[in-house]
Amino acid sequence: MPYGVKQGVKTPGNFTITDMAGLALSGAAGIIAALVTDYQQQGESSALFTINQWFVQFGSLLGFTDIPLWMVVLGMTAVGAGSIFYFQPITRQGAFAQGFGLLAVLMTAIPADLAGGIQGINDSLPGLEPATTREASVQGRIYQASYTTAQYVPAQSQRAAKYDVHLTINFPDGLPANVDTMIRRGSLRGRLHNEDLNQTWNLFRSAGGTVRKQGNSLVIHAGVPARSNEARLWVRVEAEGYAIQVESYQASVGETVEWNVDMTPSSTPLFIQRLGKSYWF
Repeated sequence: MPYGVKQGVKTPGNFTITDMAGLALSGAAGIIAALVTDYQQQGESSALFTINQWFVQFGSLLGFTDIPLWMVVLGMTAVGAGSIFYFQPITRQGAFAQGFGLLAVLMTAIPADLAGGIQGINDSLPGLEPATTREASVQGRIYQASYTTAQYVPAQSQRAAKYDVHLTINFPDGLPANVDTMIRRGSLRGRLHNEDLNQTWNLFRSAGGTVRKQGNSLVIHAGVPARSNEARLWVRVEAEGYAIQVESYQASVGETVEWNVDMTPSSTPLFIQRLGKSYWF
C-alpha cells in the first residue's frame, strides 16, 4: 500500500522520499525524547536497562552477549523511525508524538528491575523466622526495604546456605558528596549478581546486610544465597568521578569472600560511561 493511502489525505505518490525521511526522523526523535525522560525520572529502574537485559538474553542465543547500552538506544531509535510505515502519520508533529507514545507504552509494559536488598549472612537460615522488613543505616540515614527469602537447595549442609561476602570498595580520591545524597541522586549505584542462581541484589539497599563508610572505602557485609558449593559472583559499581567497575569473584561455601574493588578516578560523565556498558544484570 503506498504511503498515505491509509489516511486518505494524499493520493498515492504525493509523499516523497524527503517527506518520509522527515517523518522517520521525527518518529526517532520522539523515541529518544521518551528514553531521556524515562532515564532521568527512573534512573536504574528505567525501562532502558531492562530492555538491555532482554537484548543480551536474545543475543546469547546468537552467540554474543556483550551488547552495550548505546546499541539498545540505536535499536530503539530505529524502531521509532521504522514505525511510521505502519502508523503512517501525515505530519512531523504526529510522527514525534507517535514515537514518544510508542515507548511510553513499552515503559508501562516493562516491569522495573529494582533488585532486592542485600541480605545478612544469618538471614533465612533454617530455624530462623525470615524478617519481611529490615532497616540499614548509611551515615545516619535509615533505609528500609522489604524482601522475599530466595529459594535455594542447600549444597551439603545448613552452612552451605550462603556465601559470606566481605566487599570493600575503595575510592582513592574519596566520594564527591555525602553517600546518602549520591544514592538518592543516582550518582552512586551498585549491584551484586550470583551467576549460578541468576539473581541480582542492590548493594546499597539492605535487607539485613551491613553497609558502612570507613575512610575512603565503603565496606559491605552480606550473605549471598547459594545453590552450589561454588559460584561466580559479579559486582558492578558506579560512582560519580570514577570509572564504572565490573568485576567477578569465584566464591566457595564455607570460605569468606574477601573481595576488594579499587575504583579508578575518571573525568568522563557517568551517563557517557553507561552508554558503553552492557547492563546484563
